Amino acid sequence: MPPRRAIVKSGNAGNSSKSSKEVLVPSKVDASPPPLFPPGSKYPLSLLQERCTKNGWEKPVVDTVQLLFPFSVGAESYSHPFQPKRNEGWAFVVILTRIVRTKNGQEHESVRMEPHPPYICQSALEARHWGATYALYRFCNSIQLNRVLPSGPRDYWAELAAEHKNAPSHQSWMYDADPFAARKSVTDRQEKVAKKKEAQQTIEALTSESKFDDSPEVKLSSDLRELVENAIKKAIANSPEDVDAPAVIIGEDNMPVLLQRLENLGFMKSQARDAITFLSKPSFLASNLLSAASPLEACIEYLVLHIPEVDLPQRFLPGNNSSNPFVTSMHEGQEDIKKRWIEERAIKQAGWPAHIVRECTTEPHLLEEWALLVAALNRRLVGESWLDVAMQPTDGGLEERITADEMEAMGASYADDNTFTLVMPLFLAPIQLHFVIPPGYSYNRTSRPPPMYLTSPSVPAYVRLHLLAKLLDAFEQGAVKESTESICVLAMQVLEEHWAIVEDQGPPNISDVLKHFAPPVEEVPELKAVATADVQARSTSWKPRSSSGSVGQDLRSDAEVMQEFDTMRQDVRYAKMHEARCRLPAFSSKDDFLAMLVRSRVVVVVGETGSGKTTQLPQFILDSLIESGRGSSANILVTQPRRISAISVAVRVHTERLTDGSVGYVIRGESRRTNKTKLLFCTTGVLLRRLGSGDDLNGVTHVIIDEVHERSVEGDFLLLELKELLKQNSTLKVVLMSATINHETFVRYFSDAPLLRIPGFAYPVTDMFLEDFIDVINYHPSANPERKRQDGEGLRVNREECLSAGLDGRSATAVQTISRSGRVDYALITATVNHIIGKGEDKGGILVFLPGVQEIRQCIDSLQGSSPASQAKIFPLHANLSSDEQRAVFAPTSKWKIVVATNVAETSITIDDIVYVIDAGKVKESQYDPESGLTKLIEQWITRAAGRQRRGRAGRTRPGVCYKLYTRWRENKMEQFPRPEILRVPLESICLSVKAMREDEDVKEFLSHAIDPPEVAAMDKALSVLGELGALGQDGRLTALGRHIATLPLDLRLGKMLILATVFQCLDPALTIAACLSSKPVFLSPMEKRDEATAARARFAREKSDILTDVRAYDECMRIRQEESPSAMRAFCSDNYIAATTIRDIGVLRNDLLAALTTAGLVQPGQRASAPELNAHAGEPALLKALLLAALYPRIARIALPRQAVKFAHTASGAVARDVGANQWRATDMRGARVWVHPGSVQFSETRWRSGMVVSFERVETASKVFLRDVTEVPLYALLLFGGHIAIDHVSGGLTVGGRVEGTLRLRAWPRIAILVQQLRRLLDAALWRALEGGGVLEVAQSPVIGAMLTC
Repeated sequence: MPPRRAIVKSGNAGNSSKSSKEVLVPSKVDASPPPLFPPGSKYPLSLLQERCTKNGWEKPVVDTVQLLFPFSVGAESYSHPFQPKRNEGWAFVVILTRIVRTKNGQEHESVRMEPHPPYICQSALEARHWGATYALYRFCNSIQLNRVLPSGPRDYWAELAAEHKNAPSHQSWMYDADPFAARKSVTDRQEKVAKKKEAQQTIEALTSESKFDDSPEVKLSSDLRELVENAIKKAIANSPEDVDAPAVIIGEDNMPVLLQRLENLGFMKSQARDAITFLSKPSFLASNLLSAASPLEACIEYLVLHIPEVDLPQRFLPGNNSSNPFVTSMHEGQEDIKKRWIEERAIKQAGWPAHIVRECTTEPHLLEEWALLVAALNRRLVGESWLDVAMQPTDGGLEERITADEMEAMGASYADDNTFTLVMPLFLAPIQLHFVIPPGYSYNRTSRPPPMYLTSPSVPAYVRLHLLAKLLDAFEQGAVKESTESICVLAMQVLEEHWAIVEDQGPPNISDVLKHFAPPVEEVPELKAVATADVQARSTSWKPRSSSGSVGQDLRSDAEVMQEFDTMRQDVRYAKMHEARCRLPAFSSKDDFLAMLVRSRVVVVVGETGSGKTTQLPQFILDSLIESGRGSSANILVTQPRRISAISVAVRVHTERLTDGSVGYVIRGESRRTNKTKLLFCTTGVLLRRLGSGDDLNGVTHVIIDEVHERSVEGDFLLLELKELLKQNSTLKVVLMSATINHETFVRYFSDAPLLRIPGFAYPVTDMFLEDFIDVINYHPSANPERKRQDGEGLRVNREECLSAGLDGRSATAVQTISRSGRVDYALITATVNHIIGKGEDKGGILVFLPGVQEIRQCIDSLQGSSPASQAKIFPLHANLSSDEQRAVFAPTSKWKIVVATNVAETSITIDDIVYVIDAGKVKESQYDPESGLTKLIEQWITRAAGRQRRGRAGRTRPGVCYKLYTRWRENKMEQFPRPEILRVPLESICLSVKAMREDEDVKEFLSHAIDPPEVAAMDKALSVLGELGALGQDGRLTALGRHIATLPLDLRLGKMLILATVFQCLDPALTIAACLSSKPVFLSPMEKRDEATAARARFAREKSDILTDVRAYDECMRIRQEESPSAMRAFCSDNYIAATTIRDIGVLRNDLLAALTTAGLVQPGQRASAPELNAHAGEPALLKALLLAALYPRIARIALPRQAVKFAHTASGAVARDVGANQWRATDMRGARVWVHPGSVQFSETRWRSGMVVSFERVETASKVFLRDVTEVPLYALLLFGGHIAIDHVSGGLTVGGRVEGTLRLRAWPRIAILVQQLRRLLDAALWRALEGGGVLEVAQSPVIGAMLTC
């Protein structure tokens, strides 16, 4: 926008050379517009014209265009934020022209100049001058013309100079002094790029087949192809015509291009025209094809599905590969060879449909005589009876013969193949007519025409069959019979007449030609489903079933509950227990706590470790309700973040209440409660699933959430749900219990809820940092320069602190070496344990904190090699142990007790005899990357809050000591609080839970109200994954599959597998798979017997699958238990390194999952998991693998040998591929990234892969590699039928599975096979949709589509 300060309100607006004498007209006001520039200014338009004339160019043209805000120019829209708001504006375009002399005379060459976005001026005159300024700068920027320009254009010149300075290098041509030469250079460069691109595309087209050379080949035998074809054609034949869907057709503008491209691919013009015509008319099939593919691809798919295989272009045929039958000496018997030869001749040469030929050759007399087979096929073509053809004489009429003279006149001759076939070429068509006339076969024109067929190198088979049918009709209707010409002449006349019609009017309809060959039409219910599913995502009314979560109602009255409570309190054991409880700090806060709970519906309680808040506060509430006469209605839920915490706290409280039945617990797969239970301890997940089932906790009086400071994703989501539930349930009260860690967050979140502080009760704990005890344990590590180094500043500070603390140089060096290594030092832990045991006066417990299970094993190995077994008893403690193994750490012992644990021992659980804590200062946390979809297990330093929790485990029964294997400097560098888990883990489960509970709410909006809202990218990724799973439809609403998955208490992908297994009738093994993957490892791997354990697991290996290996072990355990005894099963488990407790847990979880499926309506009440009607296909491993892939996609990797790893050995029988080691195989995921099979997998040492496609339940990234856990090799057809989107490369002969987000996998397949599989996939998806909506199973007998799928 030019400034207005230079506008002069008087004087001429024209040439400054004209007189400026003032003329006074007192009675008239001058209404002319004010001039743009002061008198004497050099106008930009004049300057432009001068420069053009000086350069020998034509007079420039400056056009102006009036625009309205916001305005559009071409394909771009503009609403410039820096322009003043106005209703209209003026833009400019400058056109420079010059005359160029050529060989043909003179030509005008023009250059168009305009800024982008347009520069808006206030008037048309202003736009002309500013446009002239723009053009001047474009080719005169090396001349300082701005000095002679008036003020407004001069400022615009400065703006253009600034733009020029910041312009990228590829725009330098815009400021060339010769705009015509600059434009030509740009045009030449663009043409060069276009030619290069075109050449590259040509090269790619010529060499495109090579991109699938290294890909696995999808094979399909001719019998299976026929089966799949028939299933698809039956579905198409039953296509519904009344589907209320918008028609999708090919537009007229695309037809010529499509016709040409189809011809270029090798299709006949008539074939291409037929396909285009069909797809240009509204129909179900046309809409189905065009909705899923481009017009060209839809035409190809239509032609491949409708044209007989022998008439397809060569590139679309399976060819002579392993997908086709091949006649070799390996076939059994001479008759088999003869049958195959005859069938090949009838199909490939004569053009008869394969299934019709094979049906006819089942009759022995037709197989024996070629003439009879051709005669039978002739009759079938016109719909006549064919089983009674024989070599008998003609029924009336004279027997005719073709004479030698006729043969010579027509150019006919006998074929040299011993079939007595007379071959006669047509004069006007590229076709040969074959008469099959063996000796003894009589024929005539009246009642029995000779057996005939047509061949041609270029005419499609269905056109030849059409012409042959017309010839046979001529014999039948008498047109031949009444003529006096010979049979050869008459046949040629009939064929050439109808050939002319085909050429003029196009080919016949394929279905009309083959109408007598079509099988009987059967109902295919899937098609109706696919039609409707493609149009819109249907939603059915569904309401989740409500569950009270109790085993039975407490029928006792308030008085009876009070009476039993008084009886318990009078017991001597209770008095003794109560006396111990009164010494806990929580007991002194009882009245304050209950008073707060009366005044407020939410109370936040903060207590130090050992305060007794976890065990006492729930009892305070229960006792208060009983004493106030409301005991019968008391229903208190207490959540714990881990199973071991829920069990241990429940057992403790149960003991304190003298096992009166008022206390119970529920964890996944295990429940202990009665109808008297008032205090129910459970995991956070159990309560979330209860809320997800539609339970609004109406019968619950109080919910107590313990350890909220841990900020687990389930914990944060539960708080969000409870905050919303408090608005609906007016009687519910919530208590949040936290350690002294960032508790202000929870107070603020619940609208300044009252806060109760409970002091801790613990003996003093002495902190010993590394520099405090390194000199007394006599440990001096060896330097390892390969270890990662700490920052130099940290090392300098460490050394200075050590020296200032009085350490000698050797000890200070040891501290530096340990700090530098950045790893867990097991020798240091062992030395510290030996020091504790060596100086300890009384035996006690030592708790060692380590980051992971592997570190626990290595530490135990180190301890067992140093500490005498007579002095110490060592226990591991981590989440993968069974409940019995976890309980063992609480048992008292007369020896030293050493517990080596992960962070599960930080909170909630209390091991009373622990006196010493050794803290390695490390923890492993899951970090989720939404961009890659990969969960990384990262080892990192703990937070200071976690360090306080760990030290608090010591000193519970007497003064304790905490040995910290890091320095004070390191602790000061630690983060204060842990990062909330909701910000670093996948959110699919949470998002699905939100949709299940609040289907109409926006997930991202709802989760934005969490304490720490997750990142939008993470939520978008979660919703995308739910879409991949099929849990959410395109409209963002829950699908039938998603509603079912939300009701199952396990991983979403395993839930999908279970539901599909119910539909596909293989439920029993699928229940075991889901339970195995949701439980601790089936096989044990003790450090001292790792090789024996590995060998034991290998004995159960099955179908190249870790998961099916575990299933086989479980099934064998169950068989022994049923046929022999439980003790025999335990002995079997011990001999084979199988975890008997895990086997038990799997059995319990199977029952829970079956009950969940029953509640969801997928299994009938009372049905057993092994019911035959639920397991018709349970014995098919390929189906189980396919369902695993369907659930776990896109967690797929391809394992293949690099070309350089393939070696051959020369033998007497030829070159034979050498065996290669397992380390030679290379695994890559769908994005092409390198991955590795986990060393614990049964497949780790595998050297022979079939499909090379593997699916994994879990992918974990360590510091150096991404490992695949629970690996299963899957068939290629599982990937095609249950994987991602399929894109067919019709030209190159391959297909691609996947997409831009998850990556792709290439497979080599002939286009016909790929198209058949894609069509089968669409029908299968529709069948699944129908079954899931109806809650039924897929019956093979009722569905040819399912039968074809199971056969592939």
